[in-house]
Amino acid sequence: MVIYLTKLEKLSYKETAIIMEKSERQIKTLAHNAKKKLKQLLVKERVIEMKNNKIVRLLSIILVVGIFMTGVVFAKEIKNFVKNLFGANSSEGIGVAVENGYETKIENEYQEADGIQIGVNSFLIDDYNFAMNFDVSLADKYDAQYFYEHWLDFNDLIITDEMDNIVFCSRDYKFEDEGLKEKSYNGAYSFLPEKIGDKNLKVSLVATGNQEKFPRSKHLSIKLTKIRTTQIDEEKQSETNTFYKGDWSFEVDVPEEMYNRENIIYKAESCNDDSIKLEQIQASVSNTALKINIPVVTTDKIDYELLHSDKPKSIYDKIALQKEYVETSDGKKFETAQRSDGDGGYSILEDGKILNYYQTFNLTKYDATDKIVLHIFTNKNEEIIINLKSDNIK
Repeated sequence: MVIYLTKLEKLSYKETAIIMEKSERQIKTLAHNAKKKLKQLLVKERVIEMKNNKIVRLLSIILVVGIFMTGVVFAKEIKNFVKNLFGANSSEGIGVAVENGYETKIENEYQEADGIQIGVNSFLIDDYNFAMNFDVSLADKYDAQYFYEHWLDFNDLIITDEMDNIVFCSRDYKFEDEGLKEKSYNGAYSFLPEKIGDKNLKVSLVATGNQEKFPRSKHLSIKLTKIRTTQIDEEKQSETNTFYKGDWSFEVDVPEEMYNRENIIYKAESCNDDSIKLEQIQASVSNTALKINIPVVTTDKIDYELLHSDKPKSIYDKIALQKEYVETSDGKKFETAQRSDGDGGYSILEDGKILNYYQTFNLTKYDATDKIVLHIFTNKNEEIIINLKSDNIK
């Protein structure tokens, strides 16, 4: 969405911020993350190879609009991110988890290098979300405002557990063992700094959308040797990176409730579209989110001709699914996670199939009911309704 408004519609960051009801800094962060993520997707050849160039362009639009803004949504429907322990980039589901005490405060000594002290403040983890806060204290030669304004991120952060599972790693992490790349974290993530005074920052890492569930770990080893700031020249469309090197490492224990976490499993009971195979639908609720996967959707509720048109009425006509939400049996509605680090999307083939539909909603186990209903609205102004039921609500 941000890429569309700022590049295709050529709106300023300020104008885009007004439309999307965000701060100008948040818009810059979203645009930066979206461009970076798109480049990574293209380089790693994750985009499905299509024979028709029109479909390639369509899929690119879906990737930008859908994945980076966590599902397909209209700009006017995008809500402000919930302010909670893990910063403005985390979802409402994480906020609910934090409110219910599902987070762990960490007490450890700061590690110092190059005049930068870092400590781990707190974290949470379940199958779908991993979030961790770092406290950063700067020497007199540094200014927190500079780090805040210049896209601070932890360039080669890697987090492993007691079984040498890679829980998380930055995309720029360099593996000495090439085989570990296949086991590395491949989901979306973001680092969001928050300025606290002239010499202190809180840096929130939020990771989601991994292809595999986060491992069930009892202990985490955290290692960082490179911090990066990025200065962007909008006129020249160039970036200048500055690196701060050191050896910041930490050891933290994972609490029992995060190690032995339980999910609520849902099974699809019915759907108003016979093309969707109920037995293939996967849905489960964790402490922080509801995740739904549908491998293939073949439906006449979508205007595929409009999708493949060179002259659609608007950008939204190029999006098959216009909006999704989940409703619990007590009447509460839960929207998509709507996070800038992304957790939702799908791919479309020319023969009228949606592949690998997946979406994360803000419903958590704290509000889950035995029955839930998934509502999906299409570009044909029609609705797909899927009823799901769980037998293990406590």
